[in-house]
Amino acid sequence: MYQTLIEDLLSHPRVMETQHHMHHSIPKHDHMMRVVRYSYRIAHLFRADRRICVRAAILHDIDSRMGTLATHGAIAAEVALTLGEPREVSQAIISHMYPLGPRPTTREGWVLAVADKIASFTDMTAFAGGLITGHSLRVRRSLCDTDPFYTKRQRRRRISRLWRSIGRRGLSGQA
Repeated sequence: MYQTLIEDLLSHPRVMETQHHMHHSIPKHDHMMRVVRYSYRIAHLFRADRRICVRAAILHDIDSRMGTLATHGAIAAEVALTLGEPREVSQAIISHMYPLGPRPTTREGWVLAVADKIASFTDMTAFAGGLITGHSLRVRRSLCDTDPFYTKRQRRRRISRLWRSIGRRGLSGQA
């Protein structure tokens, strides 16, 4: 099935580390694997190359936080090229945020764009359902502890609040 098409990428450190990254308040790796499954299933409907679709799907959100909603596809596409992926994989990745990003130009790009939207909707509904049991908040807390980007951002926020506080009352501590 699809695992054989992405076997090498599943064990790649850049992909494995996404298990500890937050994406829509869930592990980014879970989202990417969901997109892989949807891409594999719907590729035949678009008469697209399944191999290109699933390889693009597993890499489509690598380093996504280095850009915006509209630009992170270009960043992930560049990463895919540096990992030795064919141009077709990059081409599919770059447009996966359509209509917020560029319009897909290939069948594989359309597959990835559709699969990503379906997976994101599934992610959000699963998160909302998990709020009732508390599971979603436990997962989010755990990701906050393991995600290096999130913890750095939190640290910057705390430092920023501290400096604002000092600015209001001065270094002597008086308001």
